[in-house]
Amino acid sequence: MTNKKLHIQVGDQVFVSTGVSKGKKAEVISINRKTSRVTIRGIEGDTLQPIKKHVKPNADKNFPEGGIVEKDPTIHISNLMLLDPTSGEPTKIGRKRKEVEIKGKKKTVSVRFSKKSQEEISK
Repeated sequence: MTNKKLHIQVGDQVFVSTGVSKGKKAEVISINRKTSRVTIRGIEGDTLQPIKKHVKPNADKNFPEGGIVEKDPTIHISNLMLLDPTSGEPTKIGRKRKEVEIKGKKKTVSVRFSKKSQEEISK
């Protein structure tokens, strides 16, 4: 298992660059690091195509009568771009080291920043 840093975190506003929901803005709900897939939900009135899953009766305790269940869509992390905090347009992400004082001691931490506006992206 790899523990590499991702350019997207939970709660970020993203732009969908490919797929059925191409060109729409969404919010990241959860990230599966093993498969590099992200669960997203539409924002600003953008509705995303839901995933429809057919469930057999008694197959799931949450849905014992069976039928068709709609879920939030998942998309590969490479098909998403973070939205710039100032302009709201898709942007690439960079990382830089920044000195921060924590409990009286100076430490360096990695901070994400927008390549378009050079502004730090806070969580």
